[in-house]
Amino acid sequence: MKTESIEYYLNQKYYQGKGVIITGATGGIGSLLMATLVELGARVVAVVKDEKKFKEILNSNNINPELVQVEKMDFKIDTNYREFFSNIMYKLKGKLDVMFLCHGHFNKGEIIETALKTYDEEININTRSVMAMISLATPFLKHTKGNVVAISSLESIIPVKGSFLNTVSKSMVNMIIQNSALELASFGIRINGVAPGVTNTMFRKNEYEEPKDENNNIYMTSVGQNNLLSNDVIQPDDVVDTMLFLGCDDANFVTGEIIKIDNGYSLNHDLSYSSFK
Repeated sequence: MKTESIEYYLNQKYYQGKGVIITGATGGIGSLLMATLVELGARVVAVVKDEKKFKEILNSNNINPELVQVEKMDFKIDTNYREFFSNIMYKLKGKLDVMFLCHGHFNKGEIIETALKTYDEEININTRSVMAMISLATPFLKHTKGNVVAISSLESIIPVKGSFLNTVSKSMVNMIIQNSALELASFGIRINGVAPGVTNTMFRKNEYEEPKDENNNIYMTSVGQNNLLSNDVIQPDDVVDTMLFLGCDDANFVTGEIIKIDNGYSLNHDLSYSSFK
């Protein structure tokens, strides 16, 4: 994480002692966000699917396990959201200030290649879970005038050939963000999202066949060359920086926004016919 960002939030004490939920805490963005919030003094409950992988993330980021509580949930198959959320709030002693929804799933393929079962699974993970989490968090966020920040995708804004499920499910996430922001504003609750372009995470590296590193580097170089602001590809800390801003008091007058983080890529390209993945 960028040193200047850490220093700023430490000085402002925006997250000190705040009750925070992070879903997708084993992902490239979620794990970095979790590590940063622990460093900033937040009381974090991490929602994960794989507890073994979570322990590996804690070790690799030198995070004291005593500083993060964990709740297991597989959004693909688990359905008992109310009990699950009650367990989280018990661990947070009933106080929730910010919820970061970083989980998600990505399936390649065009509409003609997409089975209904796969569609249902993707909607459960990317969309139904976001709706349920915001709904269940609302009574607690009313008390703290808290907020939610959810990860969407650049593909939610512009259709992309070969990414049917991602474009559809993430565009639904955008409307959940905006409509819930409209409905919950009267309670002082803010709901916002970020829509990253291609980001250099382990998911991206693991997506390719062998040789993964070589193929990933070629692809990332190609993406970077098409960015307007610089030839650099987006890094996880670029996304985390924006999420931290939206989750803190600096963004008190921001709600219902989905902020693109794409280095200007979408300004100069018709993604409908690109190889953007």
